[in-house]
Amino acid sequence: MHRPGYLLSLFLPLLLLFTLLSLQRPALAAEVSQDAIGEVAYLAGSVIAERADGSLRSLAISQPVLTGDVIVTGSRSRVEIVFNDRSVFSQGPDGRTTLDDYAYSGEPSGAKMLLKVGLGTVRYVTGEIVKSNPDGFALETPLATIGIRGTEVYAEVAPQSVRAGVLSMTPGHTVSVASPRQSRSISGPGMSVEVSRDGEVSPPAPTAPEVRERVIREAPQTTQGERPGAASVTPSEIANRIKAFEEGIDRTKENLGDRPDYGTLHRMSLQDRGLNQAHGDNAGRGSSSGLGSDTAPSPEAEHGEFSEGGNDSPGGNDSPGGEESPGGEYTPGG
Repeated sequence: MHRPGYLLSLFLPLLLLFTLLSLQRPALAAEVSQDAIGEVAYLAGSVIAERADGSLRSLAISQPVLTGDVIVTGSRSRVEIVFNDRSVFSQGPDGRTTLDDYAYSGEPSGAKMLLKVGLGTVRYVTGEIVKSNPDGFALETPLATIGIRGTEVYAEVAPQSVRAGVLSMTPGHTVSVASPRQSRSISGPGMSVEVSRDGEVSPPAPTAPEVRERVIREAPQTTQGERPGAASVTPSEIANRIKAFEEGIDRTKENLGDRPDYGTLHRMSLQDRGLNQAHGDNAGRGSSSGLGSDTAPSPEAEHGEFSEGGNDSPGGNDSPGGEESPGGEYTPGG
């Protein structure tokens, strides 16, 4: 039979280790929060932040993101991030984007941001960095670099090609798409280019409706009032929607100012509608006929749910379709 002193000698090291870990965890959390360049506004499925040292963080709504994070989405996953300069980034399934560089302190000359999209569908709505220092932002893909001037852009990055386009645009601005071989400018909304593996950039052409629908379906933005959907809506997914819309509305209210513009008020109205629909889903009274639902809504229903955006509300008047979302979850290294 073991003596009490022997048992205590076994227990004390474990107690000491537990105490050290408990003290370290708040310190690490504080460090991450201090270095945050933005936070997760919405998330569905499994989304991982990879670091250069090989470490992984599972992301959740309201959690911070850091410079150097590689945002990885699984095949059933989507994520939306609001950065400190109020720009918005969303990524669809099977995507990889590195938050390579970010600086925003209120000084226009030093404001910069670099996103490196390795794979997948992404959308980006500009914020204060592009407003104060347009040359300080770039969205890089393996085949071309996209420069933005006050607009909302998207990119579909595949191993052999890249499609880049504009969903909405502030009048007088442009988007540049440049490969080592060729460069093109897009000067209006609803236009896109394709970049081939050899670096050829096609002339800007109208974006096909099905492409626009697919982009918005795969990388929805609750900040624009878009209601994400899934083939099978779980209680946790509905809870994520509710939290995303509630925090989005609070974030929009904080930025209203003394004389809010129509676009901001309209965006908050769409967010409120999305919140009500999410609460309806939670109560079993709503419908999941939004993005990626099992039953595709009619074009009229889609138009009513996602439209009225115009140039003031990124996303425009065309509405996403209702096809079933891709399936699967993230596996590290996959």
